[in-house]
Amino acid sequence: MGALTKLNAVNQLLLYSGENIVSDLEGSSGVDTSIAEFLIDQKTVDYSERGLANNVRLERMVPDTNGRLKMRTDAISVRMSTFIPAVSEPLRGTNCRIVERGGYLYNLTDDTDVFDSTETYDVEYVLKVDWEDMDTPIQKAIVMQAAREYQMLSQGDPNADQYIAQLEMKYTAKAKGADTRGKDQSILNNGDNAIKKILHGRNMFYDPNIYRWGR
Repeated sequence: MGALTKLNAVNQLLLYSGENIVSDLEGSSGVDTSIAEFLIDQKTVDYSERGLANNVRLERMVPDTNGRLKMRTDAISVRMSTFIPAVSEPLRGTNCRIVERGGYLYNLTDDTDVFDSTETYDVEYVLKVDWEDMDTPIQKAIVMQAAREYQMLSQGDPNADQYIAQLEMKYTAKAKGADTRGKDQSILNNGDNAIKKILHGRNMFYDPNIYRWGR
């Protein structure tokens, strides 16, 4: 759970544009407050779309009685991990392109939303994340991106834009670092097979917890 409230985030946008802060986001807070909140919501969706440590989920799906695969309602995007060979020409045998249509998965290659009911399918979801559930470093990066855009829309001060741009770079780097730590990724234990071969030769199953350099 992030440490920044939506009110705190909105007030930062207002301050960076030289405007007065507000005590709440309800009632007659003003048009400027609504715009600031809208920008924060949009940047939150932008960050969620990238696939963060806390919003990428792998699921195994089974078609319903009609052979259809219903998507989660909180999904931003979905990617089919299971290989599905095309049956239509001229792409017969190639992996089908699976997209979303009306809340269900759709086989664009074979032009059908009916899947083999005897099979299971592995999919990777990118899920929506509410502001309150974003990690604090990511919240700060979102605030800086939204503040920069809000300032240019409301004031258009190039000096202020340059200042906020520096803060945006700083907090974006911190957000990426925090997300990488959350995913526990490194070139040593999460690289593709080609990288692992270069680093470790035939020892593809490198364990950073037991391996020691120099031995």
